[in-house]
Amino acid sequence: MDQEVIQCERSGVNPKWPSYKSVLVRIAKGPHVSDEYELNGIREYVERGDAFAKPSMPVPNSDNVTRSSSEWMAVTRAHKVLATAPDNPQWLLELAHWLRYYQVGIWQLFFWAGQFDIIAKAAGNDRRRQNYSIQTATNMMAAMAMLGWKDAVIHQGYLTHAALNRGHQLVIEYEEQHRRAQAFMLRVFADWVGDVSHQWPAYAYDEPIYEALLAKWRTPCPDDLMPCLLAACDRHTWQTGKESQKNSYDFNQDWHLERVPVEILYILRLRQWEGLANPQKIDHPLLTAPFDQLPPEQPVPELDKLMQGVLKRAREDWPQYDEVLSLPALKG
Repeated sequence: MDQEVIQCERSGVNPKWPSYKSVLVRIAKGPHVSDEYELNGIREYVERGDAFAKPSMPVPNSDNVTRSSSEWMAVTRAHKVLATAPDNPQWLLELAHWLRYYQVGIWQLFFWAGQFDIIAKAAGNDRRRQNYSIQTATNMMAAMAMLGWKDAVIHQGYLTHAALNRGHQLVIEYEEQHRRAQAFMLRVFADWVGDVSHQWPAYAYDEPIYEALLAKWRTPCPDDLMPCLLAACDRHTWQTGKESQKNSYDFNQDWHLERVPVEILYILRLRQWEGLANPQKIDHPLLTAPFDQLPPEQPVPELDKLMQGVLKRAREDWPQYDEVLSLPALKG
């Protein structure tokens, strides 16, 4: 018991933790890219306008690369929806919309990483397409959990582990930036499903708060979890700085999650799915409305015509597309 108390020792709230107002000011400053500009790029793929060279794309897409533009578009917007949720009564609907765009985009990105491996191997080299961000992928998995999308969380978790185990993660982010919160959430996912794992570098195991929380997240008594949850909330406030070559933060300014407890609500949702009671209230300034409780589970909206068009083209170009992205293939 004494060891558990030590592992969940609180650091207190960071006195320099950014205020909600400061987060909004930073978001308002941009940079901003219009929805229409990004949507036009996606339409170009759907309509096969990328088959011809043009000033904006001097090399035509002759290999039918599965374009993943909706992933980046959705990541940017979904993070902003989460950051501004306290002032947006429609945040759950907007988040659901962008998470559907994200799903299509990350499938596109993951598929081509595997196809690139095949092409490289046929050419006699061992090159890898390393463009999978575990930071944004895990944040989006947590957002899916917040919405109560169990099947989506399961697919996203296996997809991310497959990307890691096949060596498609961004090298600097993985090896140097040390995203401990995101590694923790993925390790909890692996513990939850029980049949997937990844051999993380040492940094993923060196945060005592997360080690204790990982060991105890299934405890039947919610009060037993409170010391670790409060310590994790404190830690979140200390992981909210500006990225630099010297310093990296799990909830950095780039993604505006300084005041969004994604890792806490993720744990609470998994506990709910396990049939476990959650604390009625976690008294911490990180958990203020609308993040002071789990949202009701949200319906998964149908893909709109544009995202249906993206999948239609990918399936026409690559008959094995759905098979590659299926759960059995990801588990394998």
